[in-house]
Formats: sequence, structure tokens, C-alpha cells
Amino acid sequence: MKHPSLAETQREFFGALQFPLRGTSRRSTELPVNGEAHDPAFLATAERLIKPTPTLIPAECLELYHRQYWFRLLDSIEEDFPGLIRLLGKGKFWEIIEAYLLHHPSESFTLRHLGRAMPGFLAGYLDEPLISRRATAIAEIEWEMMSVFEAADAPPATPDQIASETIALQPHLKLLEQKTNASEWLHEDEDWCEGDLKAFHTAVWRTAEGAVSHTPLEPGAFAMLTRLSKTPTSLDDWLDASASEIPNPETLTRWFSAWSGNGWFTSS
Repeated sequence: MKHPSLAETQREFFGALQFPLRGTSRRSTELPVNGEAHDPAFLATAERLIKPTPTLIPAECLELYHRQYWFRLLDSIEEDFPGLIRLLGKGKFWEIIEAYLLHHPSESFTLRHLGRAMPGFLAGYLDEPLISRRATAIAEIEWEMMSVFEAADAPPATPDQIASETIALQPHLKLLEQKTNASEWLHEDEDWCEGDLKAFHTAVWRTAEGAVSHTPLEPGAFAMLTRLSKTPTSLDDWLDASASEIPNPETLTRWFSAWSGNGWFTSS
């Protein structure tokens, strides 16, 4: 009889860990109540892979690992999406993250990547259009805050370099086109400003101190920055190409002051 390889055994073991929490393990979380027993496949895996101890049967041994796997994932994703918790409330949030983790289990060595698919998942999971739009926009920002934290960095351009050299945007700066103004709500916890615009725009970046921040962008600012993100160029050429997006010199001065102060430019 051919014995399974170590890799096959590991895959089978990890597959069992991904089954939903049940019993007393579930009651130790804020997940919705569910009285179902463990899946028969979970119990069968325990019997195949684990020997009983003097005090625990195989299923109870496997449940120890199973519980710690889920507790770690739940703690991590709760930390990553505080805005979603505030919008949806804890009950709905925990219902959603359980469904999310069953569809998108961890696939990375770091839990920082766990929420990678959350925006798309929410867009398909939530039925009410207004809540779906708001939750998806929040998740996009909060996920990008995870992403930019470990993105590449380049030396910020000096004023002389901006004026005389080819400039580009920092690799860690992310420009988002969204369906609602989630950034403003996340910062100020005020009423939503939906407005009549077809799209809202948000910048997410890593600060010089290593923190992560986000801010709303005006449409013209988003268009200008998007153009530079695609094609590094000289300041004069960039301004010429963006002339139709600049409302007035005062607004451009305000934008540039903020962008330079945030360290968004680098010399290409």
C-alpha cells in the first residue's frame, strides 16, 4: 500500500483546518450561533492522521489546531477592517468574515494578505445597494492600507528635481476610483457625502514615518496623478498634458503643496 507523501498529508491536514468552527470553539468567538456538528470529513481526517492521547480522541486533538487556526484568522481580519465593523456592526461583520474566510482561506505566509479579496467579496455578498457600495469602498481603502505598508519605496524628489528632472509617483501611492466618499467618512465619522458625482477618488500611501494614510482627491487631481502614474515625465510636459484638468492656479498650488508635502513625487 502506497503511503501518502508529506506534502499530501500537509494538504489534507490544512484542508481540515479550513472547515467551519463548531461546538465550544465557536462559542469562544463572536460568530453567529450554529449548533451543527463537525463535518464527517473533518472527523475522518482526524482518525486518519492523528493518534489519540490518554485524554483526547483524534477529533479533539485536531480541534485544538483547528481552533487556533480560526482564532488567529478572525483576530487578524478584525484588526484589518475596523471601518467595516463600524459601518456594519459586529454581528453582521462576523457573519461576513466567516463566509469570506470559507471562500478565501489564507494562501500566504503572512496574515497581512488575508483581506486581499474582501472588496470583491462584499460587492457580491451584500444585497442592499447602498450598504454594498459603502462597505466595498471602505474595504478597498482598508485593504490598500495593508498593501502599501509593504510596497516599494523611492527617495522623495527634491523641489529642484521636480522642476528639472523626469518625475514619477512613489510606488506605494495607490489611486482608487470609488463609488462613494469612504475616505472622508473614515477620517471624520460624519454623514456620508454621496453627491451627484459618478465616482469618488482616493489616494492611499505610506508616510515618511512609516505609517499609512488616505485622503479624498478631487477629480482633476485624480486625473493628473493617474496620468503621471502611467507615464513619468517632466513637470512642464505633465502640466501641459493636464491643462484641461486644472481648475485655476490657486487650486494647482494647493494640490502641489499637499502632494510634495506627502512625499508622493520621486525622480525617475
